[in-house]
Amino acid sequence: MIRGLLSHFSPVYALKTISENFKVKRCPVCRKIHCSHFFLCSECKSKIIPKPKNICQNCGIKLCPTDDLTHKCISCHNKPYHFSCIYFYGVYEGLLRDMILSWKFYDNFGYNSVFKSFITELCSTISEKNHPDLIIPTPLHISRLRMRGFNQSRILGLGAAAATGATLSDKALIRIRKTIPQSRLSGKKRRENLLDAFIADQNLVREKKILLIDDVFTTGSTANECARTLRDAGAKDVHVMTLARALI
Repeated sequence: MIRGLLSHFSPVYALKTISENFKVKRCPVCRKIHCSHFFLCSECKSKIIPKPKNICQNCGIKLCPTDDLTHKCISCHNKPYHFSCIYFYGVYEGLLRDMILSWKFYDNFGYNSVFKSFITELCSTISEKNHPDLIIPTPLHISRLRMRGFNQSRILGLGAAAATGATLSDKALIRIRKTIPQSRLSGKKRRENLLDAFIADQNLVREKKILLIDDVFTTGSTANECARTLRDAGAKDVHVMTLARALI
């Protein structure tokens, strides 16, 4: 009997118990305990709308039958973006949208690991020839940073830097002008709002392949102005990576 009791206190039993406990996780969305290898439980993960299969390689919009076979939509052919490619995890709707808003505006930092895992997954799809030299988080103006307390793009950028081995820089691109929140503006006003809002360090970006990180891509005004600024400063190429893309 004593031997049986002591067996429960053996190092092997203790390690096994600890190992089993680590396999059990609590979903940060629904709070249910699960054993999925994802951070989210399988039910919540199934609610995230994945990116469409047949998308424009430049802007991420789903191609229509009238688009050609170069995998670029008519809009991008007529008015190209200043970046060459966009990677995004899912559509900015439903659960993914709710998670991002909760993370940004309600300090739900329990999503940090979830979103970093999404970015890591996206980084695994980058081809060798497009491997970035520099990771740049989309910068916030200093006043917005003080108000929010963190830059969500930098958190994602750290995940991308860890996944790719590329250097992350907070100084290569700086927001020098305070702007109205883009969510309050229409497409044309968004573009006007961001004119000359950023400045890039030529010494850091010249001849570099850059991966620009942000949380959401809606009209693309922010990403496009950042990419233009980086290209004007001598960047070799700019790709964009976001958690979500609004298919407007």
